[in-house]
Amino acid sequence: MGSPATTGQRPRAIQLKYVIFVLFTAMIVLVWITRDRFLLQPGSFLRQRYSPIAPLMFLHGVPGALALFLGIFQFSSRLRRRYLQVHRVMGRIYVGCVALAAPAAVIIAAKLPIPTLMMASVIQALGWVAATATALYCVRTGRIAQHREWMIRAMSVVVGVATVRPVMGVFFATSRMSGLTVEQFFGIAFWIGFSMTYLAGEAWIRYTRREL
Repeated sequence: MGSPATTGQRPRAIQLKYVIFVLFTAMIVLVWITRDRFLLQPGSFLRQRYSPIAPLMFLHGVPGALALFLGIFQFSSRLRRRYLQVHRVMGRIYVGCVALAAPAAVIIAAKLPIPTLMMASVIQALGWVAATATALYCVRTGRIAQHREWMIRAMSVVVGVATVRPVMGVFFATSRMSGLTVEQFFGIAFWIGFSMTYLAGEAWIRYTRREL
């Protein structure tokens, strides 16, 4: 039987989990509203920029978006308890999406005229693949607690693509003072974005580790 302190801490952890899910969903919606929807407009700047590499964008964007969507449900304890097979199938699809989206992101970064983006994309893609592969290894060897932690790391790395948007907003707002162009600060914003979410993921792992 848990002590009063433990039983009091667990509901707070559960409530915080739902707050994180809401923030995560809000960031995905923010990315769609502020950027990705313009890819559907033929005359938009984004559509023209990415039109020469449209197949690569499709290979990266569709599996990447699906991985983000499925990743949310991988943390649902209710889904795992009631529909374990569905959880496993969704996990396999998630791994396949990562295997497609991560390498495509690096190739896209190499083809875009943004020098500061290349290394950030390589580090993020490698981190995403490495964390996902480690999570897969852990679940295959029965290390469920470690599997959960590495899935958190994998998702916190890739969620940085959403965090980049508000960071870029700050750079845009201060561009007249800093003199930086989009090509100069895009990669920097990328570094800041996924570093913030990764550190937040590590903090969450350490916080919830005490509750388990």
